[in-house]
Amino acid sequence: MDEQARRSIEDYVRPLAVGLDGVTNFGDIPRIAAASARIAGGREDIDRDLLFLLAVFSGQEKWVSRMGHRSRTELFLGSLGIPRKTIRALFRGLERFDGGPVTPEEEIVHDAVRLDEMGAYGIARQLADGYRERMDLPEMAAAIEEAAGVSLRTPAGKALAEDRRRTMLAFAAKLKEEHEEFRAGR
Repeated sequence: MDEQARRSIEDYVRPLAVGLDGVTNFGDIPRIAAASARIAGGREDIDRDLLFLLAVFSGQEKWVSRMGHRSRTELFLGSLGIPRKTIRALFRGLERFDGGPVTPEEEIVHDAVRLDEMGAYGIARQLADGYRERMDLPEMAAAIEEAAGVSLRTPAGKALAEDRRRTMLAFAAKLKEEHEEFRAGR
């Protein structure tokens, strides 16, 4: 897949990713694609085109699975010369990369999505989500701790997660500590 086809695919996904769930924005897509490429590194057992497609379409599973949208997506990808085998692998992978990845590409995208939810970036997301859901600070701290505990599937993903986990756990502990410090009745 050449760069022009990649840009066309990103342009196709852009309106799907902007504002449909109120949280995702298109900036998330290049981050997931870049994280996937970094996790994949020099591995030679990876289909780079499938990896790119899984990364770009991650987060869009529900939309592209709906009747009509799937066939539209298949036609669009086929018009770019993407082999049917790769398109079928994309749709299979979108159904399982989050909960039960099977292929190396699915495991890599699984980890890329998890890494995007970790570290300082993940803390900012957790706080925004917590605020939107009207959580109090101890609830947000617990959500941050939970997000820090997600499992990753690849050695590269695990290595990238180490510092992010420490950041999240230290922040959550400090948030709880400071919340308790001036609590009424103390």
